[in-house]
Amino acid sequence: MYLSHFKLREFPFSLTSDPKFLFLSEDHARVKAYIEYAMKVQDSFLICTGEIGTGKTTLVNDALAQDHQDAVIAKIQINHLTSEEFLQQLMLEFALDPFSLHRIQILEKLKLYLQQQFRVNKKVFLIVDEAHNVSPEILDDIRYLSDFESDNNKLLGVILMGQPELNDLIDKPEMEHIAQRVRLRCHIKPLNPNIIADYIKHRLKVAGSRDISIFSEDSIPVIHQFTGGRIRLINTLCDYALLHCCVEKINKVTSMVIQKAANELRWDAYEKRFGEHSDVTRYILPTIPSNTSKIIVKRNGQLVDEVKLSSDCVSIGRQSDNDIPVDDFKVSRYHAQVVTQGNVSYLHDLNSTNGTLINDKKATIHKLTSGDIFSIGTYEFVYSQSVAPHSLDTGSVENTVIQNHNSREKKDITRQLTLEQRDQTRVLHKHPYINLVEQSVDS
Repeated sequence: MYLSHFKLREFPFSLTSDPKFLFLSEDHARVKAYIEYAMKVQDSFLICTGEIGTGKTTLVNDALAQDHQDAVIAKIQINHLTSEEFLQQLMLEFALDPFSLHRIQILEKLKLYLQQQFRVNKKVFLIVDEAHNVSPEILDDIRYLSDFESDNNKLLGVILMGQPELNDLIDKPEMEHIAQRVRLRCHIKPLNPNIIADYIKHRLKVAGSRDISIFSEDSIPVIHQFTGGRIRLINTLCDYALLHCCVEKINKVTSMVIQKAANELRWDAYEKRFGEHSDVTRYILPTIPSNTSKIIVKRNGQLVDEVKLSSDCVSIGRQSDNDIPVDDFKVSRYHAQVVTQGNVSYLHDLNSTNGTLINDKKATIHKLTSGDIFSIGTYEFVYSQSVAPHSLDTGSVENTVIQNHNSREKKDITRQLTLEQRDQTRVLHKHPYINLVEQSVDS
């Protein structure tokens, strides 16, 4: 991997929400301060919003990692829960058995629990992640619980973390009774180019790098162009760029490296991907034979899904925005990915908590062959390969197209390759991830 190439102690751009990598931009510092305040003043109702991948969950995990000996904290991630399921989940977070109780009994037991904690001088907090998915019924349950008092003291503090749609929900006229209880609101904006540079240096430093200038100055605006300043996308792109540099034996991440990495990820500029025009230079590499391989997903021997590997990278994890989302608490939010180029696929564990097993052994990177079975949590994944017919004619033309959206000019750089020349240069057109693994296998 690229750790030794860049003399790193660990991966600086992992997608896990590790609090030690928390970077405090102005917005993140403000939200952190608000959360700390909310957890000192129990009669609080805090709403924090931010677009996907802006670091909300990392802030939650940072709050949970602090020493709270005088507090009990329940964290619930909302994923299409019913009101009854939400209350049951809350009971479980407090180590209470909810399954033999009716709704009214659950609410009464929660009230008694909150009163008991108050009597022993313990504060109780509810942190709801992905709160934009909350239903009006669950919001009303939260409002009801937050109204519990003893000796003029609130018994439950509430922190709601979610995407901007959460504000839209709270601001509806029929939610006025909820909005009036909100004491603090904050929003995390995407990082601007200047802050992105500081963010990357911070991650490299925490990962053990002695050279925090690995990314050149001209790479930063390009990173912003492809990621829109969203932290999760920055991590993905920077990780890929470091991998590319390792494969090509480059010691500096330049704007060209970022553009190539974005192209291999099949990313357009962030604004363009979301429907807005953006000026960006794209480097379009030669096409590679189509792959009709698929992943068969099973649980307890039952077929769950079949996913065609039609893209270069298919992600697997508990978070709903994965290509293959899995409902298992043992599975990390972003657990693993299958990287494919042409007719070759590799399984890559993303530094998950419980690991990815293949043949009952934990695997970090594994070259998949048809029939391979790997396990993630209680799920089994069967790799099935079927490569579409493909032929190459002697003397055929390979094109590399450089398209500049500023001028709308296209330049075709054409090289005539015989089959012998093609074989000699074939490695140049492979996925850099696959190059790296094959080199490590050969060595």
